[in-house]
Amino acid sequence: MLSVNVRYEEKNTHSTDVLVIKNMYIKLLWLRCLTAWIGSLIMAASASYGQHQSENANIDIVMLGDSITQAGPWNSLFPNAQILNRGVSGYSTYDILREINTTVEIRPRKVFLMIGINDLLRGASVEETFDRYRIIVDTLQKAGIKVYMQATIECARAQCGAIVDQVRSLNEKLKRVAQMRGLTWIDLNSGLTSQTQGLLERYTTDGLHLTVPAYKYWAEQIGKHIIGI
Repeated sequence: MLSVNVRYEEKNTHSTDVLVIKNMYIKLLWLRCLTAWIGSLIMAASASYGQHQSENANIDIVMLGDSITQAGPWNSLFPNAQILNRGVSGYSTYDILREINTTVEIRPRKVFLMIGINDLLRGASVEETFDRYRIIVDTLQKAGIKVYMQATIECARAQCGAIVDQVRSLNEKLKRVAQMRGLTWIDLNSGLTSQTQGLLERYTTDGLHLTVPAYKYWAEQIGKHIIGI
């Protein structure tokens, strides 16, 4: 009887260790995003986005989001398009909304929006993330900008656990908004993730950020919208 109890305790201890490690990884991802966010705020304070409006006069397309958008080599992928990359490391829906007027003042014809993962990693609910995302879309549409709603890319379940399910819940809500408003909905998850694993290992560097093949796939999915009217 004693040996059975010992084995049971060992099994429980192992499960607890795995959970602790997973929670620690999520916290590390959050801290990494938070550090990058603070750095981006310092940079914005020293050189505000609205300072160079003349440079943005010919901008046709804005890629709007967080570090996942920021790392995209958009001008190399689409050399004939006038694209401004306004992805900022660590940004959440709150940050995008706070600076939305800067994007509107650029007067792009199109905005490709992807945001939300940092909200969820920091403990925001799906509902409040969704509400802020919807206000971002509202503001852009009222300014006459064509909005392309891109699904939030899932993280890897091995690293971020249940956050994957929250991302999926958020995307379901966002997809319904896109459908009701007649907006283009672009879901990269169908090619980058699996039902069980979330973001696939070959498409991520750390369970959250993307590899070169992932950006190539992204470019393939939005190419016709970038080039087309």
